[in-house]
Amino acid sequence: MAFSEKLDLIMNITSTTNSVLARAISIDPSLVSRLRRGDRTPSKNQNYITAMSEYFARNCTTEYQKAALREMLQKDLPSNNSELTVLIDAWFLEEIMPTNSVASFMDGLTNFQFAKVPSDLDTDSLTVIANEQSGDNVFYGAEGKRNAVIRFLSLVIKRKSPTTLYLFSEENIEWLTENPKFTAKWAALLFKVIQNGNKIKIIHVINRNLDEMLLGIEKWLPLYMTGAIEPYYYPKSRDGIFKRTLFIALDTAVVTSSSVGDGVKSAANFFYTDKNTIAALTEEYQEYFSLCRPLMRIFTPNNPGNYPSVLTEFEEEEGHSVLKADMFSAITMPFDVAESICSRIDDNNRSKMLSYHQNRLKRFENSLQNYYFTEIVPIPDLRTIQSGKAMVNFPHMFTHNLVFYTPKEFSKHLQHIVELLETFNTYNVHLVPASKIDGCSVYCKEDVGVIVEKSTLPAITFAINESNMNAAFWDYMRLMLNKQPRDRIQRSITIDTINTVAETLKTL
Repeated sequence: MAFSEKLDLIMNITSTTNSVLARAISIDPSLVSRLRRGDRTPSKNQNYITAMSEYFARNCTTEYQKAALREMLQKDLPSNNSELTVLIDAWFLEEIMPTNSVASFMDGLTNFQFAKVPSDLDTDSLTVIANEQSGDNVFYGAEGKRNAVIRFLSLVIKRKSPTTLYLFSEENIEWLTENPKFTAKWAALLFKVIQNGNKIKIIHVINRNLDEMLLGIEKWLPLYMTGAIEPYYYPKSRDGIFKRTLFIALDTAVVTSSSVGDGVKSAANFFYTDKNTIAALTEEYQEYFSLCRPLMRIFTPNNPGNYPSVLTEFEEEEGHSVLKADMFSAITMPFDVAESICSRIDDNNRSKMLSYHQNRLKRFENSLQNYYFTEIVPIPDLRTIQSGKAMVNFPHMFTHNLVFYTPKEFSKHLQHIVELLETFNTYNVHLVPASKIDGCSVYCKEDVGVIVEKSTLPAITFAINESNMNAAFWDYMRLMLNKQPRDRIQRSITIDTINTVAETLKTL
């Protein structure tokens, strides 16, 4: 059923006119009319969809309306309006939510491994390439851009001292992705650039479609792992007609090009080594860079940065949260369990970790007074826990040690989760088969940001607050929740399941 059909049906059931709905959610009546006729399809990020859901949750009051809504949603209706709003919202979004790109990105991140460097990549050949043309040149089309980029990176690698690369391109990225052999060579060259101590600042384009945006990040993943790259974005929309590429290596070389629309096949790519030209284009880049914001923060075990303060800032922001992980979060771990676990960590930061954990628990329970927190986790596997192979879900930047629960520690953690479920209606746990968890942790906070963590080697964490990407991940998580039962009976079953595992572990 299309969004327009759903909207028309629920408006008829609740006897809602276009003008009444428009006034209730503060949009123009003509927009309601277009949405209802199917002349306009809303994007997944439109706030008015949730406002509509809240309106219909409040106004489905008669037995007839509830019965009709139950039939439409194919679910029992919760008595709580907030939970009913979530159900209606997810139902609306089913047909318009492009989650495939997020799911594909998550799959790529989970299965990522460093590729081997191409065997034909050696310093001597790069020196030859760098010396083939020492002056300014023009290269044409996608193949020309690839040749210009190879020459550009070869000159950087040839340098005796490190420099900074400033990269920006809003042109079609097929020149980078359509030739797998070139993509591998490009990545290997950039690795060599970074190994030589060079730093990279890159401005990403956020008005690309989400698929292209996430694909671009995925292609840069091996380089993000190094911690030598700082990604930024320009926060305002552009029309995307006239596009530019500007790759600068300070005091070394520049590649620049422009095109209209996606017309890169015949575009001229200019390669400069003249110092004055490099200085002028660097000044131009810096003026644009001053208008940009960080796209995301990147943390790895070798480059942990100030991740604890970033996590604190994220969790102090107000909003509903959803966390999907392959193990219960440390945010619900009672302090005595954390103490017991940390006693086995050979780490100079042990006392600092415990102090941080204690403050984190306080923030979490304070937040539950006003906001929902939902965990999506696998059903606990007794054999894994009994054999001491259940890994503690500490953020990997906090310690380099892999830590595992004892059965009694896990039992105490589960008992505390039951206490939270019985104390706070705002805390929810959704137990799912392990096959439904893709191996990455996704921690979303509505209208705030998302933290994506790959804890298996090679480990990496992205902290993202760009609004379009945040909305895409939030919708991805809500779609996962919509596939799970959310009624009181299921909540009771979840508590019984967790209690059973906890009681069994007590005897071990």
